[in-house]
Amino acid sequence: MSKKVLAFDPAELELRDEPENRQFVARVGDLRARVEYERNGDRIFLTLLDIPKALQPLGVTDALIEKVLTYVEEKRWKLIPTHPVIKAYMRAHPAWQRLLLKGVQLR
Repeated sequence: MSKKVLAFDPAELELRDEPENRQFVARVGDLRARVEYERNGDRIFLTLLDIPKALQPLGVTDALIEKVLTYVEEKRWKLIPTHPVIKAYMRAHPAWQRLLLKGVQLR
């Protein structure tokens, strides 16, 4: 049985890159949210988003995506999102589209 998460502060979400597992991970209480990726040089493909059900209503999805995009920007990688939720987030927040590899469209 997992502990119940009562509060979540997006500012306190810590992103950890686990390159050996090709994923970004953030913990909230006992639960782990993650984004899987593939990297090829300076290109990064965001391929999977895994948010436990208990965390979904708390806004962890948006907070995690935001942290990952910030990290990608800091590394100056070119972004190719393939997961539909990440694409939808980027459509809803067009300022992040500056990270897209030239020619990549969010369909």
